[in-house]
Amino acid sequence: MSLRDLSWRLKIPLAITAVILLTEIVVTTLLVTRALGDARRDLEASAESLTKLLARSLRDPMLRDDLWLAFEVVRAPLEARSSDSPLQGVVVLDAARQVFVSSDPRRMPVLTPARALPEPLAPLALKSAGDNGFHLALGRGTTGPELAAAGPIVAEDGRRLGTVMLDYNGALYAERVRSAVFEVALVSVPGLLLLVPLGWYAGKRLAQPLSQMAQAMAQVGRQSPQQVQTLLPPDGGDEVGQLSAQARQMLDGLARKAALEREVMASDRLAAVGRVSAAIAHEINNPLGGMLNAIDTAMRHGNPDAVSRKTFGLLERGLQQIRATVAALLVEARLDSPRLGGQDWDDLLMLIQPDAATRGLQLLWQVDASATLDTPLPGHEVRQLALNLLLNATAAARPPAEGGSAAVEFTVTRTSGQLAMLVGNTGPALAPERLARMFEPFVASAIDEGPHRRGLGLWVCWQIVQRLKGSIDVASNGTWTRVSVRLPVPHVNERG
Repeated sequence: MSLRDLSWRLKIPLAITAVILLTEIVVTTLLVTRALGDARRDLEASAESLTKLLARSLRDPMLRDDLWLAFEVVRAPLEARSSDSPLQGVVVLDAARQVFVSSDPRRMPVLTPARALPEPLAPLALKSAGDNGFHLALGRGTTGPELAAAGPIVAEDGRRLGTVMLDYNGALYAERVRSAVFEVALVSVPGLLLLVPLGWYAGKRLAQPLSQMAQAMAQVGRQSPQQVQTLLPPDGGDEVGQLSAQARQMLDGLARKAALEREVMASDRLAAVGRVSAAIAHEINNPLGGMLNAIDTAMRHGNPDAVSRKTFGLLERGLQQIRATVAALLVEARLDSPRLGGQDWDDLLMLIQPDAATRGLQLLWQVDASATLDTPLPGHEVRQLALNLLLNATAAARPPAEGGSAAVEFTVTRTSGQLAMLVGNTGPALAPERLARMFEPFVASAIDEGPHRRGLGLWVCWQIVQRLKGSIDVASNGTWTRVSVRLPVPHVNERG
């Protein structure tokens, strides 16, 4: 797997952690370098100051060749040094580059040539003999770190009298430097240990919206757009927030497209069923009418006996039932249908009241006065639409879950351009899949089943609403199931 294929959930925390580590390394390196430079400069400054002080103090003893006074001078800084001072000896060379006096006569006796001195004093003595400047020798020898300093001893007339040399303990100096470096690391490492987890956590938080976006987009086509939207990060002004807002708009468009596709499929399916049903109904009507006429003739003029009359009656009722079913399939506009008026609503109330009373239902009837006026809509079709909805509601009504009696409501209102009907019944909520196929023929729920429930009423309602260019919707919340119908009311001059 290449770095490009790595998830941003890891890329961002790794990048932040790498920046923190690099910053800490650079800062620590600078601090260590500065600590080493400061230590060297402090050592060089103190060594130069000490050599100058000793040179002035040794000038008179060397001119008078007073060895004991010179010994006291070189022993003074050793006796006054602190316990952690790396200074371990002082050597004074005369003009002939021989030991004039030393703080340790046994190791470096008087008249010892400079070349016979231990490292690094011998090479430093040869180096410092050529000029009157200060010299510092810092290096690593065979036994460990070596450190020494040298400065000239000059008479008042400018004549060089000799050289004062300082011998330092290189191991002790190196230990002091390591302690300084350790103190710098002691400051940097806790900060690093604190910043790395914080950087990783901040990176994870920064990458979380991107991760949410990727997970949500992966579910497109697998889950509904509404479910995918719950997985998206919240909208905002940053790039991820803007991307999330665009994704929500895309999902809304997909949801509308899916709903439109379902409506088109349902319309095509219903139209096909309607065409087939109408063709079958027309073919059945002709022989059905002949059979009913034959039974009526036999009953009137055939002088049948009691058994024949009972048989003819049974046949007639069966054929009438077939005729009613076929009539439901033939949903056609009637050109001679009178306009809708107040009498139509009164007739509906008269038809539905006995059914509601028989079932023990509470009938909530409200028809606004504006709806009783003459309305340019086909009265027969609107009555059939309302009656089918009312019969379906009375059959489906059940007592509500919170208690009380079962009820059916019917409300009609009219505005200047629309007639609105609301038909509802109490009862349990309908399943979403049932609501989605409510207006398809022969789709019945458990409460619709029975010898007289064929599942055609709502389909006929849908056909009428479509022809009248209206809309019909169903909602069910567990207490009420309501069917809402809206029919556009044309201007008077649009209908004769």
